[in-house]
Amino acid sequence: MSPVLLQRQAALAAAALLAAVGVVALDRSDAPADTQPAPSVSPQVRWEEAVVGVFGAGRLGETTSCGVELAAETRGIAHPVLPCGADLVVSFGGRDLRTEVIDRGQVDAGRQFDLSEALAAALGVQGTQTVRWRFAG
Repeated sequence: MSPVLLQRQAALAAAALLAAVGVVALDRSDAPADTQPAPSVSPQVRWEEAVVGVFGAGRLGETTSCGVELAAETRGIAHPVLPCGADLVVSFGGRDLRTEVIDRGQVDAGRQFDLSEALAAALGVQGTQTVRWRFAG
């Protein structure tokens, strides 16, 4: 693995840890994360870009590494570094949706993470696309 990739993964892991601490410190709603509207963005919020693909084809009924049973309506992302449950906002085509990490593990080369089929459909993502994302909150 290249030093640049290791450095980026370490930075993402540190950001994920800070986000997880923030989530624990704040009271969360009992509603599923993907049904909540995305919070407004202040000028200090930093959006990142990522090349993503779609996962889930042929996996309906399986349980992810985060313990989520994949159904046709399951919205979330698979990420190789961020912890299960990390709260994110993903943006594509003028749509911002709040979601969370529901699976961990490797993604195809050239991709930073993958969207579930339902999340990809809700955003209008097909195949491999570049999306914007940020930590929610």
